[in-house]
Amino acid sequence: MSNAKEKEEEKKTKEEIVKENSNYLRGTIKEELSQDTAHFSSDSGKLLKFHGVYEQDDRDTRQERVAKKLEKEYIFMIRTKLPGGQLTADQYLKLNLICDRYSNKTLRITTRQTIQFHGIIKGNLRKTLNEINKNLITTYGGCGDVVRNVMACPVCDIDPEYSINLNNIAKEISNHLLPNTKAYYEIWIDDEKVPAVGRDGKSAKEEEPLYGKTYLPRKFKIGLALPQDNCIDLFTQDIGVVAIIESVKGRVGEGAKLQGFNLLIGGGLGHHHNKPETYPRLATELCFVTPDKLIDTLEKIVTIQRDYGSRGNRKHARMKYLIDDRGLDWFKAELEKRVGVCLDKPMPVASYRTCDHLGWNKQNNGNRKWYLGLFIENGRICDQDGRKIKSGLKEIIEKFQPDIRLTPQQNIILTNINEEDKEEINQLVQKHKIFTKEIVSKIRRNSMACVALPTCGLALAEAERALPGVMDELEEMGFGDEEISIRMSGCPNSCSRPPVAELGIIGMSTDKYNIYIGGDFNGTRLNKTYKESVAGKNLAGEIAQLIREYHSKCKSGERFGDFYNRIRLKDFNELV
Repeated sequence: MSNAKEKEEEKKTKEEIVKENSNYLRGTIKEELSQDTAHFSSDSGKLLKFHGVYEQDDRDTRQERVAKKLEKEYIFMIRTKLPGGQLTADQYLKLNLICDRYSNKTLRITTRQTIQFHGIIKGNLRKTLNEINKNLITTYGGCGDVVRNVMACPVCDIDPEYSINLNNIAKEISNHLLPNTKAYYEIWIDDEKVPAVGRDGKSAKEEEPLYGKTYLPRKFKIGLALPQDNCIDLFTQDIGVVAIIESVKGRVGEGAKLQGFNLLIGGGLGHHHNKPETYPRLATELCFVTPDKLIDTLEKIVTIQRDYGSRGNRKHARMKYLIDDRGLDWFKAELEKRVGVCLDKPMPVASYRTCDHLGWNKQNNGNRKWYLGLFIENGRICDQDGRKIKSGLKEIIEKFQPDIRLTPQQNIILTNINEEDKEEINQLVQKHKIFTKEIVSKIRRNSMACVALPTCGLALAEAERALPGVMDELEEMGFGDEEISIRMSGCPNSCSRPPVAELGIIGMSTDKYNIYIGGDFNGTRLNKTYKESVAGKNLAGEIAQLIREYHSKCKSGERFGDFYNRIRLKDFNELV
């Protein structure tokens, strides 16, 4: 490590000091909850994230309120933690009810398979979190410098093409890596009916054997995938876990045997404009582990990041920078020291594919059950513009009681549906004008945006409220049948994962965006800058021109992203 970096490490960030002095994430949150204020102190705002809560303000009203010398219109976002994105029908309906009582009456499916509530006021925070937990759902670790929601293919246990239950493994990993402090339960629950449970389902004790007093240097993301379905964007995770399956007669369905897992490390897409020392990075293959060694190996990787990740510069604190600073060989040697064995080489994987699981699909349980994947544009479950998505889902789920799966593309899957109920469900979907696989255009189906304005404090530009209009324009131009992954983020934190899209759009400043092209549809390649500071009103036109150029010069069967990755740098610069 250089002298400059050693000096940087000597000086801890404000966040590190707050964590260290927080008494295991308590701080003064409980005391401030009872105060007649609309917001928390700065220190408590930092700690709230560990509890699944973000303090925000309505940025649509910010300037007007400043002009009137009023304080910001403070509101809060709450994020649940749902490993693999699974809910029962009753849990979904209870979340829907909580949403109507306390939030802005919309539910938001995230790109990490969870649910977010927006627009909650401080006075309703404890009631909201208490009711969420009474329905056996937690928000603990939904945000903050810990292992976040563990992702997994939402249908791997029910689709006959997969039949490997990664969702149960995701839950085991999540429980094992959960913080151990009682602070969450003391502040938000304080109810004997809801036990204080820490790591591995044991009673939470006043210690943190995994995380210590300062937890991790930054957030940490884990996802599980199969080679035939990279819907979770495996290469964007701090640790990507690939199930290696021994196929039966060339098929990876029923009867296939789980051999173990390839581990990939160091993925992460967040960066900062005009700061080349920050950058998106794809995860790198590290090793193969057998199923019995998986959780211990994951824990040891987390401890390496805990012990060596930067605590003096949060912009350089993700594990991807640790790996690049010290080298993959160093990381592997350190991991071998901690697990006590030599690591095996990764198993060969021929290629990766991606599926969004929309439409009607048979399940593997042999009793005429089906699952239905429905498109939810940018994950926003609401009733607006003539589409009664929220009301429609509530009616369907109340009547037919399907289990729920949330997808990494912000869509929803209804599972365990009887064959005889399909027609009535189709009628209800049509009645409420919910998007189906058959009616949503291909270009819209493969689009995705983060929340951005007006609630996200980091947003530099619109995303969720802007992308549907861009899709409208492209459809009107006749490009609705283009199967291109397009992702838009209001800032370079890249929550909607635009750096691995075939075409990424990232907010640069108010109504200004950078366009990136050349990513892979299956999420295995980063895209590259095409044009900077494009006005929002010109986005559709720029994309249309790129599509026309692609069709005029592409090879037969070549995808949009593959074409722009293939063309020579000289040709690419001419396009710019």
